[in-house]
Amino acid sequence: MTSRQKIRLGLFAILGLFMFLAVGTALGFWESEIGAVSPTGYVAISHGDHTHYVPNGWSGEVSISNFPTNPPPPGMTVGPDGQFVPLVQ
Repeated sequence: MTSRQKIRLGLFAILGLFMFLAVGTALGFWESEIGAVSPTGYVAISHGDHTHYVPNGWSGEVSISNFPTNPPPPGMTVGPDGQFVPLVQ
């Protein structure tokens, strides 16, 4: 194997690792601030020129317009009806 082939193989391995991490985060395979499940109890969803804060697992049954456009204060999270509720840890 030539050095050029080794470099190409290394680049493909790095690209594959990056794609694995990106897809895994998007599908919520692990908890993170940018994943589908946030330890804060809520996630931000962009809605036009503003952002709504919805609880983890929001199914869309309640209109996104019912949820706040500002993040909850410290120690609070967003409830299923859009009200701020204490964060239970």
